[in-house]
Amino acid sequence: MEIEGTFLTKDSRVTVIKLKNGYNLSLNNLSIESMALISKHSERAGKIGGIEGKGKTVHLIGTGGTIASYVDYETGAVKPLTTAQEMLYAHPALAEIANIDADIALNIFSEDMKIGDWVEIARKIYDKIGDGEGAVITHGTDTLSYTTSAISFLIENPSAPIVFTASQRSSDRPSSDAYLNLLGAVKVAQTRLSKVAIVMHSSVGDDRLEIISGVRARKMHTSRRDAFRSINTSSLGFIDRNMEIHWNDYSEIGNETMKLYEKMDERVALIYYHPGMGEEEIHRMLENKNGAIIMGTGLGHISNALIPVIGEYVSRGMIVGMTSQCLYGTVNMQVYSTGRNLLRAGVIPLGDMLPEVAFTKLSFLLGNFDHDTARRMITVNLRGEMSERRRE
Repeated sequence: MEIEGTFLTKDSRVTVIKLKNGYNLSLNNLSIESMALISKHSERAGKIGGIEGKGKTVHLIGTGGTIASYVDYETGAVKPLTTAQEMLYAHPALAEIANIDADIALNIFSEDMKIGDWVEIARKIYDKIGDGEGAVITHGTDTLSYTTSAISFLIENPSAPIVFTASQRSSDRPSSDAYLNLLGAVKVAQTRLSKVAIVMHSSVGDDRLEIISGVRARKMHTSRRDAFRSINTSSLGFIDRNMEIHWNDYSEIGNETMKLYEKMDERVALIYYHPGMGEEEIHRMLENKNGAIIMGTGLGHISNALIPVIGEYVSRGMIVGMTSQCLYGTVNMQVYSTGRNLLRAGVIPLGDMLPEVAFTKLSFLLGNFDHDTARRMITVNLRGEMSERRRE
């Protein structure tokens, strides 16, 4: 049997080629009788495939993740690409809609992301968009909502759109969502949107992409293409199968001066309360911390037995905010006595703010403002991270 395709890789055991239908085929080396070279690929100069892209310039910034990954056929593991240019060669059709300037900020899986990395990414974005040209940042899905909320706070009044995208399946898989997510993100980056946004699939098919605020997003499924949802508010808009943008909430860039904040306090705890949690566990999590966000049950509760412990840390100057494990809905600590006891202990209710957003917000505030200002601003809606009034 003769097989024709594009040679991808070869190791001591297998040879991998890409067939014309897009699927990759792994062949045991022992089963191959001979190989013949039909034509040889030659590297082409230029931004994408040897030609300048059409349309507005978009800065593509890689940080790693599945969208910038390939399959290592020797181990079966997914590994990150080493340059952003490799991703461009994988998606040459981007040249039809934009002039892509590619760069790498980081090259890690998102589970390895650290608070200091958010500041590094923010600096890179700030430097790129100062001329008014939008940026698309590729990122892993697992901690995407942490990074987008951190960047939302670290860059005030962005002078161009900041659009994050990711994929659940790597670019070389036939079922990959990488290409459409990237294409949609580039389209949004060419608008005048004033917010940090995420562009991802909103269905398991290829018919629609959702545009979600960076301070309202949550990954709700481990593997589905439509894993991300906008929580407690409608999405900013969507992109249809023809790559046309339909806005629900569009705010255009104004004349305000863009500002970069370059500090975040790493001494902030995010505590997921569970039944049976004891005082010793609370002490371990709060020791040497400057602030804490609690993911409480229901309307914002923890065991009454732990309230004096929390109150002790608040009395020493710690800022403690309350969010809900429920995600949908809002914290209301006036309904039950437990909530009222927490209020008396100095715990701050944070409305319908997502726990990870509250965590990055408090880290941002403590890193850039004095204690009293940080305590006041934690309940102020800075970037659309909380509703002005209750949503049921």
